[in-house]
Amino acid sequence: MSNNKNGWRTQPMYSFKEVARLSGISVSTVRNWLFGYTVEERQVVPLIKASSDATYCSFLNLVEIMVAARFRKAEGTKYEVVKHTYENAKKLYSLEHPFASDLRLKAIGGHIVHMIKEKGSLQAIDTPEQFTLPDLVVETMEQLEFELELASKWYPIGKKIPIVVDPYISSGVPVIEGRGITVENIEKRFYIGKQNWDFIASDLELPVNVIQEVIRFAPKVFHREEIVVDTSLR
Repeated sequence: MSNNKNGWRTQPMYSFKEVARLSGISVSTVRNWLFGYTVEERQVVPLIKASSDATYCSFLNLVEIMVAARFRKAEGTKYEVVKHTYENAKKLYSLEHPFASDLRLKAIGGHIVHMIKEKGSLQAIDTPEQFTLPDLVVETMEQLEFELELASKWYPIGKKIPIVVDPYISSGVPVIEGRGITVENIEKRFYIGKQNWDFIASDLELPVNVIQEVIRFAPKVFHREEIVVDTSLR
Protein backbone atom coordinates (compact mmCIF):
# COMPACT_ATOMS: atom_id res chain seq x y z
CA MET A 1 0.00 0.00 0.00
CA SER A 2 1.62 3.24 -1.10
CA ASN A 3 2.30 6.19 1.12
CA ASN A 4 0.41 8.38 -1.39
CA LYS A 5 -2.81 6.55 -0.50
CA ASN A 6 -2.17 6.88 3.22
CA GLY A 7 -0.49 10.28 3.46
CA TRP A 8 -3.60 11.88 4.93
CA ARG A 9 -3.53 9.49 7.88
CA THR A 10 0.23 9.08 8.29
CA GLN A 11 1.16 12.77 8.35
CA PRO A 12 1.93 14.37 11.75
CA MET A 13 -1.13 16.16 13.14
CA TYR A 14 -1.67 15.40 16.84
CA SER A 15 0.43 16.69 19.72
CA PHE A 16 1.33 14.17 22.42
CA LYS A 17 -1.10 15.98 24.73
CA GLU A 18 -3.94 15.53 22.23
CA VAL A 19 -3.16 11.82 21.81
CA ALA A 20 -3.07 11.41 25.60
CA ARG A 21 -6.43 13.12 26.02
CA LEU A 22 -8.11 11.05 23.32
CA SER A 23 -6.60 7.66 24.22
CA GLY A 24 -6.87 7.99 28.00
CA ILE A 25 -3.19 7.57 28.86
CA SER A 26 -0.61 10.04 30.11
CA VAL A 27 1.57 12.27 27.91
CA SER A 28 4.68 10.52 29.23
CA THR A 29 3.22 7.15 28.26
CA VAL A 30 2.56 8.39 24.72
CA ARG A 31 6.15 9.57 24.48
CA ASN A 32 7.51 6.31 25.89
CA TRP A 33 5.46 4.18 23.51
CA LEU A 34 6.71 6.17 20.50
CA PHE A 35 10.35 6.62 21.43
CA GLY A 36 11.11 4.06 24.12
CA TYR A 37 12.64 4.85 27.50
CA THR A 38 15.32 3.80 29.95
CA VAL A 39 14.63 2.03 33.21
CA GLU A 40 17.26 0.69 35.61
CA GLU A 41 19.96 1.33 32.99
CA ARG A 42 18.04 -0.75 30.45
CA GLN A 43 16.73 0.69 27.20
CA VAL A 44 13.11 -0.21 26.43
CA VAL A 45 12.37 -0.04 22.70
CA PRO A 46 9.36 1.90 21.31
CA LEU A 47 6.04 0.13 20.88
CA ILE A 48 4.97 1.99 17.73
CA LYS A 49 7.00 3.75 15.05
CA ALA A 50 6.64 7.51 15.42
CA SER A 51 5.75 9.78 12.51
CA SER A 52 8.44 11.75 10.71
CA ASP A 53 7.86 14.69 13.06
CA ALA A 54 9.30 13.90 16.48
CA THR A 55 6.76 16.08 18.29
CA TYR A 56 3.51 15.04 16.61
CA CYS A 57 1.58 11.82 15.91
CA SER A 58 -0.36 10.70 12.85
CA PHE A 59 -3.96 9.48 12.89
CA LEU A 60 -2.74 5.88 12.58
CA ASN A 61 -0.36 6.49 15.51
CA LEU A 62 -3.36 7.69 17.53
CA VAL A 63 -5.45 4.63 16.64
CA GLU A 64 -2.69 2.13 17.38
CA ILE A 65 -1.85 3.78 20.68
CA MET A 66 -5.53 3.71 21.62
CA VAL A 67 -5.92 0.01 20.70
CA ALA A 68 -2.70 -0.92 22.52
CA ALA A 69 -3.98 0.91 25.59
CA ARG A 70 -7.24 -1.06 25.39
CA PHE A 71 -5.32 -4.35 25.17
CA ARG A 72 -3.25 -3.39 28.19
CA LYS A 73 -6.30 -2.37 30.19
CA ALA A 74 -8.39 -5.38 29.19
CA GLU A 75 -5.72 -8.03 29.61
CA GLY A 76 -3.64 -6.36 32.33
CA THR A 77 -0.45 -7.05 30.42
CA LYS A 78 2.93 -5.41 30.62
CA TYR A 79 4.33 -3.09 27.99
CA GLU A 80 6.97 -5.55 26.79
CA VAL A 81 4.41 -8.29 26.19
CA VAL A 82 2.21 -5.99 24.11
CA LYS A 83 5.34 -4.86 22.24
CA HIS A 84 6.36 -8.42 21.36
CA THR A 85 2.81 -9.24 20.36
CA TYR A 86 2.60 -6.17 18.12
CA GLU A 87 5.89 -7.01 16.40
CA ASN A 88 4.97 -10.68 15.94
CA ALA A 89 1.58 -9.80 14.41
CA LYS A 90 3.31 -7.27 12.17
CA LYS A 91 5.78 -9.85 10.85
CA LEU A 92 3.52 -12.87 10.67
CA TYR A 93 0.72 -11.09 8.82
CA SER A 94 2.78 -8.54 6.86
CA LEU A 95 0.90 -5.63 8.42
CA GLU A 96 2.52 -2.24 8.70
CA HIS A 97 -0.10 -1.11 11.24
CA PRO A 98 -1.51 -4.27 12.87
CA PHE A 99 -3.46 -2.40 15.55
CA ALA A 100 -5.15 -0.16 12.95
CA SER A 101 -6.03 -2.81 10.36
CA ASP A 102 -9.59 -3.70 9.40
CA LEU A 103 -10.73 -7.33 9.29
CA ARG A 104 -7.18 -8.54 9.79
CA LEU A 105 -7.19 -7.38 13.41
CA LYS A 106 -10.56 -9.03 14.00
CA ALA A 107 -9.32 -12.20 12.32
CA ILE A 108 -6.03 -12.40 14.21
CA GLY A 109 -7.43 -10.96 17.43
CA GLY A 110 -7.70 -14.33 19.11
CA HIS A 111 -4.10 -15.10 18.22
CA ILE A 112 -3.01 -11.72 19.58
CA VAL A 113 -4.74 -12.45 22.87
CA HIS A 114 -3.12 -15.89 22.94
CA MET A 115 0.28 -14.35 22.28
CA ILE A 116 -0.36 -11.92 25.12
CA LYS A 117 -1.26 -14.77 27.45
CA GLU A 118 1.80 -16.69 26.28
CA LYS A 119 4.06 -13.67 26.88
CA GLY A 120 4.32 -12.76 23.20
CA SER A 121 5.54 -16.16 22.04
CA LEU A 122 5.53 -16.79 18.29
CA GLN A 123 4.61 -20.41 18.98
CA ALA A 124 1.28 -19.33 20.41
CA ILE A 125 0.10 -18.49 16.91
CA ASP A 126 0.01 -22.15 15.90
CA THR A 127 -1.87 -23.65 18.81
CA PRO A 128 -5.42 -24.95 18.33
CA GLU A 129 -6.74 -23.32 21.50
CA GLN A 130 -9.24 -20.59 20.71
CA PHE A 131 -9.09 -17.07 22.14
CA THR A 132 -11.24 -14.06 21.40
CA LEU A 133 -10.68 -10.32 21.50
CA PRO A 134 -11.53 -8.68 24.85
CA ASP A 135 -14.87 -6.86 24.84
CA LEU A 136 -13.09 -3.53 25.35
CA VAL A 137 -11.05 -4.05 22.17
CA VAL A 138 -14.08 -5.28 20.20
CA GLU A 139 -15.92 -2.15 21.28
CA THR A 140 -13.00 -0.04 20.09
CA MET A 141 -12.90 -1.79 16.70
CA GLU A 142 -16.62 -1.17 16.26
CA GLN A 143 -15.98 2.54 16.78
CA LEU A 144 -13.69 2.65 13.75
CA GLU A 145 -14.38 3.01 10.04
CA PHE A 146 -11.86 1.73 7.51
CA GLU A 147 -10.63 2.62 4.06
CA LEU A 148 -8.12 0.51 2.11
CA GLU A 149 -8.00 -1.85 5.12
CA LEU A 150 -6.79 0.83 7.56
CA ALA A 151 -8.62 3.00 10.06
CA SER A 152 -9.96 6.18 8.48
CA LYS A 153 -12.43 7.52 11.07
CA TRP A 154 -13.04 7.00 14.76
CA TYR A 155 -16.32 7.48 16.63
CA PRO A 156 -15.03 7.69 20.24
CA ILE A 157 -18.48 7.20 21.84
CA GLY A 158 -19.78 4.80 19.22
CA LYS A 159 -21.41 5.30 15.84
CA LYS A 160 -24.82 6.13 17.30
CA ILE A 161 -23.43 9.37 18.75
CA PRO A 162 -22.53 11.96 16.04
CA ILE A 163 -19.04 12.73 17.34
CA VAL A 164 -16.23 11.72 14.99
CA VAL A 165 -12.45 11.99 14.74
CA ASP A 166 -11.68 12.31 11.03
CA PRO A 167 -8.15 13.27 9.86
CA TYR A 168 -9.73 14.95 6.84
CA ILE A 169 -11.76 17.40 8.97
CA SER A 170 -10.67 20.15 11.38
CA SER A 171 -7.15 18.70 11.72
CA GLY A 172 -8.56 15.49 13.12
CA VAL A 173 -10.02 16.86 16.37
CA PRO A 174 -13.40 15.55 17.57
CA VAL A 175 -16.22 17.22 15.63
CA ILE A 176 -19.95 16.89 15.05
CA GLU A 177 -20.34 14.47 12.18
CA GLY A 178 -21.28 16.08 8.90
CA ARG A 179 -20.71 19.63 10.15
CA GLY A 180 -17.07 19.92 11.19
CA ILE A 181 -18.02 21.90 14.31
CA THR A 182 -15.60 20.96 17.08
CA VAL A 183 -16.74 19.42 20.34
CA GLU A 184 -14.61 21.91 22.25
CA ASN A 185 -16.33 24.81 20.49
CA ILE A 186 -19.71 23.54 21.73
CA GLU A 187 -18.34 23.09 25.24
CA LYS A 188 -16.89 26.60 25.36
CA ARG A 189 -20.17 28.14 24.22
CA PHE A 190 -22.10 26.17 26.84
CA TYR A 191 -19.77 26.41 29.85
CA ILE A 192 -17.83 29.63 29.25
CA GLY A 193 -20.25 31.57 27.07
CA LYS A 194 -23.19 30.42 29.24
CA GLN A 195 -25.28 29.83 26.12
CA ASN A 196 -28.15 27.38 26.52
CA TRP A 197 -28.81 24.30 24.37
CA ASP A 198 -31.63 25.88 22.44
CA PHE A 199 -29.61 28.96 21.49
CA ILE A 200 -26.55 26.94 20.38
CA ALA A 201 -28.72 24.54 18.40
CA SER A 202 -30.59 27.37 16.68
CA ASP A 203 -27.43 29.32 15.92
CA LEU A 204 -25.65 26.28 14.45
CA GLU A 205 -28.80 24.89 12.83
CA LEU A 206 -28.51 21.60 14.67
CA PRO A 207 -31.06 19.52 16.59
CA VAL A 208 -31.12 20.28 20.30
CA ASN A 209 -30.53 16.61 21.14
CA VAL A 210 -27.22 16.68 19.23
CA ILE A 211 -25.99 19.60 21.34
CA GLN A 212 -27.12 17.78 24.48
CA GLU A 213 -25.25 14.62 23.46
CA VAL A 214 -22.06 16.57 22.74
CA ILE A 215 -22.18 18.25 26.16
CA ARG A 216 -22.97 14.95 27.86
CA PHE A 217 -20.27 12.86 26.21
CA ALA A 218 -17.45 15.38 25.79
CA PRO A 219 -15.80 14.45 29.14
CA LYS A 220 -15.69 10.80 28.01
CA VAL A 221 -14.27 11.76 24.60
CA PHE A 222 -11.35 13.49 26.30
CA HIS A 223 -10.99 10.99 29.18
CA ARG A 224 -10.99 13.82 31.70
CA GLU A 225 -11.50 11.46 34.62
CA GLU A 226 -9.72 8.37 33.29
CA ILE A 227 -6.02 9.05 32.71
CA VAL A 228 -3.95 5.86 32.91
CA VAL A 229 -0.24 6.13 33.67
CA ASP A 230 1.87 3.26 32.34
CA THR A 231 3.94 1.96 35.24
CA SER A 232 5.21 -1.19 33.52
CA LEU A 233 8.85 -2.00 34.17
CA ARG A 234 9.15 0.76 36.75
